[in-house]
Amino acid sequence: MKKLNQMRMANDQQLKQIHGTDYAYTETVVIYLRGALRKNPYAVEHAISDLLTTLIDAQTAGRKVSTFFGDDPETAADNILKELPPAPLDYFVSLFWPFAMFPMIDGILMMVVDHETRLLLTDFFPMLIVSLGLFGISFGRGISFNRLSRKTIRRVLISLFLIVGLPLLIGYVSNHVFNLSFSSTTLIPICGGFVFLNLGLAACFRKNALLFLGWSAIWAFTAATLFLPISELSVGLAIVGLGACLLLLFYRPESQSHLEVS
Repeated sequence: MKKLNQMRMANDQQLKQIHGTDYAYTETVVIYLRGALRKNPYAVEHAISDLLTTLIDAQTAGRKVSTFFGDDPETAADNILKELPPAPLDYFVSLFWPFAMFPMIDGILMMVVDHETRLLLTDFFPMLIVSLGLFGISFGRGISFNRLSRKTIRRVLISLFLIVGLPLLIGYVSNHVFNLSFSSTTLIPICGGFVFLNLGLAACFRKNALLFLGWSAIWAFTAATLFLPISELSVGLAIVGLGACLLLLFYRPESQSHLEVS
């Protein structure tokens, strides 16, 4: 997402032109707008750029930034967001899919080192919490204005459920109802299933196909390592696979024209 990052850097430079107490006030608004993950990120940055241009001109004319938002900056920021288009589905998939893939592959490759190890469903929780936490921040961001409005409280409660409640619920169900665990023999067809799932996603989201083709290749590599006996070679391959998995975790494809707002 090189172009999107360039837009954010340009807006951050604009933000530095606002001085004094107005800087902290405006920075809070900018962070709030960027936290709206459900909105098109390009449209958000365009809106921030227009807003900063207006505020800089107003500050030059001697006006206070706070006068543009009144007594309820959260509502004013929400009104800006209402005018922006939603983020496309492929943006959400490319943002959160790596956080679903990484913990599973990480756990499986750890089994390559010791084939007696069984993978538990709860082993996936740390990365699940990170992923849900990112989405939860989008809901709870209103607290940055230090206003415990009904809307902010509702968002915070949703965030807490996503970050804490949902993982605990899944853990209880997996341990007391299903007691799910996976051996290396059962994981081989599962790996194959994820190979084809990622290939299918690559076909559906062709503009971000490289992301899913990469995960498909890593799943195929992971399946292949499960056939190997425990040896220095298998451990070395597992380390290589983990390194590739980490690189792909932080890879974000450049969004295409349908994500951009002119």
